[in-house]
Amino acid sequence: MSSDEATLWFAQAESDLRTANALRSCPIPMISNDVGCHVAAMCAQVVEKSIKGYVIVNGATPSLDHRPDKYLPLLLTKDDPLLRHRNHHAHLSKLFDSSTKHEVKTLLELTPGGKGARVDAPNTEYPWQINGAWKEVPAGSNQFNGDSVDEMLKLARRIQNLLHKLAIAALLGEKL
Repeated sequence: MSSDEATLWFAQAESDLRTANALRSCPIPMISNDVGCHVAAMCAQVVEKSIKGYVIVNGATPSLDHRPDKYLPLLLTKDDPLLRHRNHHAHLSKLFDSSTKHEVKTLLELTPGGKGARVDAPNTEYPWQINGAWKEVPAGSNQFNGDSVDEMLKLARRIQNLLHKLAIAALLGEKL
């Protein structure tokens, strides 16, 4: 993939972020129970596409799975060959501090398959089991309450914003 293709990933991440924000307002015909899991799913997509877009800017082809957090250790190691734009290291380290890395991992684990083939793990799309019985659904689950969803939106916005700025700077050959 070329660096110019990264712009496509960031364009979709921006669209996903706008969609998450729109869903947060519970547009008709949605009801309040619908909102959290769908906003969380879109936030995970924003984070995924933003990281993958940034990986492309660095000359690599990301795998087409839902766990782009596997690239973070590589991008956060200044001497790793994946990080072509070494002057971005300080920005990336500040963005992906230990707390944010944990938040990203937690968000991506909420995507189907985020914790492997487990059927007892909460996720944004499918019912899951509790004590061996199918008892919980994403819609209306406490896993996706208002406060946690607002934090997911902040996380997605912060990651998309900085990685897109870094990508633009890299594509223009500028330093931040």
